[in-house]
Order: sequence, then C-alpha cells, then structure tokens
Amino acid sequence: MRKAILAALLGAALLAGCGSDDDMTTREPKTNTAAAPSAAAPVDTIRIKDFEFQPSRATVTAGQKISVPNEDSAPHTLTHEPTSGEPLFDTGTVRGEQTGSFSAPKPGTYNIFCDIHPFMKGEIEVVAS
Repeated sequence: MRKAILAALLGAALLAGCGSDDDMTTREPKTNTAAAPSAAAPVDTIRIKDFEFQPSRATVTAGQKISVPNEDSAPHTLTHEPTSGEPLFDTGTVRGEQTGSFSAPKPGTYNIFCDIHPFMKGEIEVVAS
C-alpha cells in the first residue's frame, strides 16, 4: 500500500512539473539585451595596495610610461613573468610609499608578478597606440 501511495505522489509531482498553461509555440525567445563587455580603457597607473596589483588585469598602451605607486609599507616589484628568458620589463624594488615605473612593451598580453612576493600576480594587456 505504501509503495502505491508513494508511486502516485511521485507521478503527480512529475506531471505537475511538466504541465503549463502557456502555449510554447506563441512565446518569444528570450534574448540577452546586455551589451558585450568592451575592452578596458588603457590606464597609465597600476597601484600596489594590500599586496595586490590594482587593477589585477590592466590594459596599457605600447611605449607608454606606466606609474606604479606602492601604497604598502613593504617593498614590491612589478615584473614581467616570461615563460622563458629574461623579463621584458621590471620596476625594480619599489619601497613602501614610493613610486616606480616601466615602459610598456610591444602589444600583447603579459603575466606580471612581484619578485619579492611571488604570490602577487596579475596580467597586462598592451594595445597599440
């Protein structure tokens, strides 16, 4: 008897979930009207604050001098992290409450990190001027 009641309840629940008063053939398809995100506007400053690069993903213009203020008390670097070879850019050690800089290389996407605190990571997209 229990099995029969359980089967009846389960069947009713399944039918209730499938039923609808709407006629699916007259419904308009849903469309996403939100605009696609655009590329970030180029910046000329990448801050170091709370042991993070801000923004962590920055867009800069090729050949531009990028200012890197260190708002922490600890020293940091903003260094290109190449897959092989030497870094293409590096601020050198930027002491706490000081500002370093580097010149953006040719267009492309570059991983960055702090040579002193390797857990600090980010990405720079360099666009043509």
